[in-house]
Amino acid sequence: MIDLPGRASESLADADAMIRVAERYVRAYQDRDLAAMLAVMDENVVSYPAPLFGHRPHVGHAGLREWWAAMMARSETYDVVVSEVRQIDSGRVAVLGELHSKGKLPSPWAILVRIRDGLIVESRSYLSDEKLLDDLGLLSEAATTT
Repeated sequence: MIDLPGRASESLADADAMIRVAERYVRAYQDRDLAAMLAVMDENVVSYPAPLFGHRPHVGHAGLREWWAAMMARSETYDVVVSEVRQIDSGRVAVLGELHSKGKLPSPWAILVRIRDGLIVESRSYLSDEKLLDDLGLLSEAATTT
């Protein structure tokens, strides 16, 4: 196979674009901006949020709106502190950090998002640290998800 000039820079540009989508998603959550969150998610997205707000999974924008309403109805709020954002493979990005709630010790937190055509088509949120996710094979390039 012939390596064409610019191929590596295209891959870097794609990785940067995917990372920006994941960062916009997390920022929208932090800002409690549902419209901004939906703007980076495919109409048919499948979301597996951390099990803090009811049943899972949530499908499509309608499912996300239901999850959002349940989250906003709770008196306890959760914020994330991001420590790292990185591309896992050609279609997935990991956001690693901690989940904070007023008056409670932080919990490890991570979200893995699958991105296609510039939009999130799947998100999976975990109350797990990087080591556990790596041990499970979720952060390796060879990992596959359903």
